[in-house]
Amino acid sequence: MNLLISAFLLLVILGASPGTNSRAQMLRKQDVVLQIVIPYQASAENKYETTHANAKQTIKHGRELEYNNLRRRFAINTWLNFTDTESPREILNLFCKEIFTRHVNTILSLNYGLDTASSNNYILKLAEHLGYPVISWDPNYPGALQNDRHSRVLQIAPTITHQCEGMHRILRRYNWTEFAIVTTKLSSSDDFISCMRDMVKRTSVTQGYVSTAKYTIKATVQIDIDDFDDSEYKLAVIRHDLKIIERTVSRVIILHAGSYDALDILDVAQRMNLTARKFMWLLTSSSMGARVGTMTTFPVGLLGILYNSSQEVIESAMETSVRLWALGLEQLARDDVSLSQINIYPENTCTATKLGYWRDGDRLYRAIKNVTMDDPPVSFSDNGVIENVELKIYNVRPHSNPRYARRGRNMWTSVGNIVPLKVGHITQMTIQMDEVVWPGGAVSPPLGKPEKRFFRIVTFKEEPYINYLSPDLGTGQCTHHAVPCKLGPNPPSDDPHIYDNATIDPKSGLVNFCCSGLSVDLLQILSEKMNFEYEMYEVPDQNWGIKDENGEWSGLVKEMIEKKADMVITSIKINHQRATAMEFSTPFLETGITILVALRKGAISATAFLEPYDYPSWCLILVFSVHATGASIFIFEWLSPSGLDKGRRSLREHKFSLFRSFWLIWAMLFGASVSTDNPRGVSSRFLANVWALFALVFLASYTANLAAFMITIDEYFDLSGIQDWRLMNPTAVSPHFKFATVPGGSTEDNIRMNYPRMHKYMKKYNKTSVPIGIRALKVGEIDAFIYDATVLEYNAGKDTECDLLTVGKWYAMTGYGVGFPKNSPHVDEVNKIILDLQRNGELDRLQKFWLAGACHAKKDKKDKASREIGIPNFTSAFILLATGVTLATILMLLEHCYFKFGRRCLKKYDKTGCCALVSLSMGKSLTFEQSVMDAIDFHKKHRCKDPLCETQLWKARHELDIALVNLERIKEELSHVHSGERNLISAPVGHETKPREQNGKSVTQMKDCNSESHYETPDSLRQRIVNNVSVDPFASDNRRQRGVNPQNSKPSENKVLELSDLDKKRQQFRRSPSYTNAISVDSDKKEENDSAKTISPPLSNMEINSPKRCNSYSQAVEHSPVLDRRDNDRRNTKTKYFDGKYYVGVSNKTDDSAL
Repeated sequence: MNLLISAFLLLVILGASPGTNSRAQMLRKQDVVLQIVIPYQASAENKYETTHANAKQTIKHGRELEYNNLRRRFAINTWLNFTDTESPREILNLFCKEIFTRHVNTILSLNYGLDTASSNNYILKLAEHLGYPVISWDPNYPGALQNDRHSRVLQIAPTITHQCEGMHRILRRYNWTEFAIVTTKLSSSDDFISCMRDMVKRTSVTQGYVSTAKYTIKATVQIDIDDFDDSEYKLAVIRHDLKIIERTVSRVIILHAGSYDALDILDVAQRMNLTARKFMWLLTSSSMGARVGTMTTFPVGLLGILYNSSQEVIESAMETSVRLWALGLEQLARDDVSLSQINIYPENTCTATKLGYWRDGDRLYRAIKNVTMDDPPVSFSDNGVIENVELKIYNVRPHSNPRYARRGRNMWTSVGNIVPLKVGHITQMTIQMDEVVWPGGAVSPPLGKPEKRFFRIVTFKEEPYINYLSPDLGTGQCTHHAVPCKLGPNPPSDDPHIYDNATIDPKSGLVNFCCSGLSVDLLQILSEKMNFEYEMYEVPDQNWGIKDENGEWSGLVKEMIEKKADMVITSIKINHQRATAMEFSTPFLETGITILVALRKGAISATAFLEPYDYPSWCLILVFSVHATGASIFIFEWLSPSGLDKGRRSLREHKFSLFRSFWLIWAMLFGASVSTDNPRGVSSRFLANVWALFALVFLASYTANLAAFMITIDEYFDLSGIQDWRLMNPTAVSPHFKFATVPGGSTEDNIRMNYPRMHKYMKKYNKTSVPIGIRALKVGEIDAFIYDATVLEYNAGKDTECDLLTVGKWYAMTGYGVGFPKNSPHVDEVNKIILDLQRNGELDRLQKFWLAGACHAKKDKKDKASREIGIPNFTSAFILLATGVTLATILMLLEHCYFKFGRRCLKKYDKTGCCALVSLSMGKSLTFEQSVMDAIDFHKKHRCKDPLCETQLWKARHELDIALVNLERIKEELSHVHSGERNLISAPVGHETKPREQNGKSVTQMKDCNSESHYETPDSLRQRIVNNVSVDPFASDNRRQRGVNPQNSKPSENKVLELSDLDKKRQQFRRSPSYTNAISVDSDKKEENDSAKTISPPLSNMEINSPKRCNSYSQAVEHSPVLDRRDNDRRNTKTKYFDGKYYVGVSNKTDDSAL
């Protein structure tokens, strides 16, 4: 029993579990409803209900497998409602009583005419506000061209877009590339015009950056006749607007209007002969109206596009829409996860205070939009419009009954279709045409373009707009970019030989020549687009055209007034006076008045190196900062205990002064690698480091900006504009400022009216043409040339030397236009072409091609690349260097003047040595002790320290001693001659006079190193020689020079030599340590053998008994680092003497004959 109770409770728990409820909820189907709304039509009510019932039966109980998931998940249903009136109340009741209460999630709205368009618009607005997806069949749907991502409308009816596409198919079939559009104030007129413009843009051919339109809309005319009840006035308005079509010479006209307005428009066009055989009219569905199959008064030959809005088409659209809705739900049913996360229908009631927006409706809308069908072919664009529909083409033909035909009754007849055709995987709308009756009974379609017209074009030379070129000598034809033109018999003044190879037309007497330029290229474009031929000739009087005092025009304006030409093609400027006498097109290029001047090559500024800073900055840096900082460093050093310590430290110990402080500051400022005396104080060193940082910043900024100023300055008259003071008062400068222009043009006319004084002054300088004026400007005849801005810019750009420059602001801004006689029918046509050329960039291309010059490109290149630096760029630096040399020379002269004249005076006043604080050099020059110390220091620092130098010094001293001995001997001989004494004076050595001191000590104070002899000085030796001269001092030397050996001489001669004290004393001469103690280098073995064979003279008694040097002296010489006797150095410079030994640094050519 307990077991049964437990099982029952378990079943109750399982039955009440959440999973069981969820499963039951999933098995329960959700109600979904499609609401169909259609205007009431008694004759078709039963048919619509039958079609609806069949469509509902198919999706609910049919055998199609494509609806399996739909039937499994949803309880589908459809409801059909008819609207009787166009009132909003009826639409509101429909939403409250039908749509909100039946779980509707999609609305199908069918509208078959303009009379019922209001109710359909109400439904679309309410459905958009509440978030309902809508499937619409409305040919007048206004959102066909809109791409609103929030819209939830799927349009399956033919719309304005499809009619535009149909027109495009007809235009392409018959190669009609030019057409005009005529509309009335319909609600869909703007959409139709936009659609046709999009078609033209979409079919344009793009090559690079240039887009060329394949189709051209010649004119767009909107006729407003809705508010006029008077038929005559309405027809007058239509006639006035159709004159635009007449002036544009359009041959294909597309009409989009109401059916009744279309009848009036075509009636007026027929009266204006705009429906003749050379014209073709294409009508949209709204223009054709519901008169298809009945008689009409439309002229024969018209073509019209009509969508089918019959009852059968509405029934087919209902069946197709139900299938689309079902297939969209089928896609949602396949995705169980996404379906469980959304509300399949909105929950709204009219009793609610606020209606909610169904956000999940977008999921259903996208599912239906993604559906594609093959039968019938259905697919949607991004904005929800069906891509392919079927259209019919009708042609107006004469009535089959001759009686009605004679009365002007005609018939609309179907002659073709525009149907979707699948080619491969792509479905496109394809045109299918039968035989067509063309306007005027022609057997072929109109050309769509007017026949070739002939225009006379008058021009005048103005480079680069009109250039005169000689024909080819071989062919006699014009080259590329040139067209034939006829010029006057008188050649231009700037090129009198231009007609040398030209031919003359015998009929007119004009010269057959060629013209090219920007205006010629524009003329060729106009000729191609307007389909005309032309004859181009030069204006006979060769003037632009101004009004004289009698009110008569000349030049090009006169040709237009007399209507001798149809157009003016050149650089004629548009102004108010000319506009009163002729008409102008839209300006194809802007221009004005500017001033041209010539560059004069000048040298670089002499102060270019100073221009990176202004003069106050230089004064602050070089005058105040440098000297203030230098003085501060000296003051800190003077006060610093580790520096000069207020003068307590000797200047010999620490060499620092005010001028040396300035020298340090200047050296740090310019980063000079020179020897400087640095301060020792902490404060002065810190200030020096701060100055070094300042110098780094200064030098970096100066160097960075110096290159911009080290350039050659091109001099020119930098005029500010037409109101520059030199133009307003040219006589205020010396010489007078001369300027000119070309007479007979708009520039002179403008100056004459606005600046009469300037015009009167410049008349004597005016030139006949622009090239002559430019030549006068370059050679200096005039200082400025005033003319059209673009012409002067072109001439400045193509100048071979690039010596021309336009200055100042442009004045009297205007533009160049194409000129016409008054009331010319071609103005609007040309304006349209010029605007198209501006829009697609063709005029910009022409401007860049013709107005660009080499100097402009060179200028652009200079902006991007560095210029070469030449000698003129360093002129200021050379001037600075020359100035420095000059100042240094002046300072040298002042220095000499100071040492010669000023030092004596300054020495009297400088008793305390204050000048040394300012300049150590000045202080030294004022003290003798300092001069002596400088000499000693100089001697110590510049003493010869190598053996060769010391040997040369000894030789100089040796020659001096010999000269002194000779001088003393001569004096002694002269004294003996006068006194008659010829006996030799003998005196003991011990009685000689006291020699002069050397190095502060006398010779007697030196300690002898040897008891036998002592070292004698040159003074003592010189005194002894004077006192002991007894024989000819040159005898021994003469014998030696003759090769006589003293040992082999006669006894008498030897006796004389032995008694010669001069010979003995010669050995005692003081010699340089490098000489007397020269390093004796043993020679190689071969040299030793040679020296062994050499007979050396024996030493004389004098040499044997010559005083010996001190050991200390010899040791000092022996251990001297200068006279090092290492083997590596002893053989560097050596000479072999008669004793067989080699002596370093000593020459054997010394003349010792005096000794």
